[in-house]
Amino acid sequence: MAKQYISLQGKLYLSPIVAGVAAAARHVGNAPDFEIELDGDVIEHQESTTGQRTTDFMMTKTRSVNFKGTLEEASKENIAYILNGQATAIAGGTVTAKNLGTVAVGQEVALGGYNVSNVVIKDSTGTPVVVNASKYKVDSAFGTITFNDVTGLTMPLTADFTAGAASVTTINDQDSKEYELTFRGINTVDNSKVEVKLWRTKKDASATFPLIHEELGSYEISGMALSDAEKGSDSSLGLFGRVVQIAAPV
Repeated sequence: MAKQYISLQGKLYLSPIVAGVAAAARHVGNAPDFEIELDGDVIEHQESTTGQRTTDFMMTKTRSVNFKGTLEEASKENIAYILNGQATAIAGGTVTAKNLGTVAVGQEVALGGYNVSNVVIKDSTGTPVVVNASKYKVDSAFGTITFNDVTGLTMPLTADFTAGAASVTTINDQDSKEYELTFRGINTVDNSKVEVKLWRTKKDASATFPLIHEELGSYEISGMALSDAEKGSDSSLGLFGRVVQIAAPV
């Protein structure tokens, strides 16, 4: 009898569940590890007739399926999933007379936009003076400005500029959404294919999001599979999900 070993590689997909139906699947990018874990609450009974108090009955009271893995791709969709946030976009545009308040030398002031350009700083004299660009330095990507000289300027200062587009993800202000989770892989031992599906999953509310890296960033995820009673009535589907093994073509 041929030995059946397994060594998997593959792709992980998330499909948001909308009105009880799994929507289009999204590949989450490279995932160097991913696993599911089965657990249960077991009731054991010990007999009291032999003097040995042996276990003579066991019943599984509850069953659960958990998952955990690592994502490496920092797409806006992945970041929103990890941070329990909402991904939106800032369109950018022209900003006029943004009040910067009273500024001091060496103070870094946020303009309120990103990828800024066409920056013009004015003071608050009766006929506003345009501040010479040699008196400040602009970090255009982060939209900040740092002054090296404010001599003779009447506060507050104002700024005209053009802000560029940027992606925004809020942090931990959304409930974890339900996703159908799919793994489609190849058994590199014999080139057969394996598909694993969890019908309903919710990511844990807790997460760690590293901000400083020595190498490529990676993000750990974990969560729970929820049961689907309708699918559980079909032995080919199962309450939580299923594993499909697809033989390699002969």
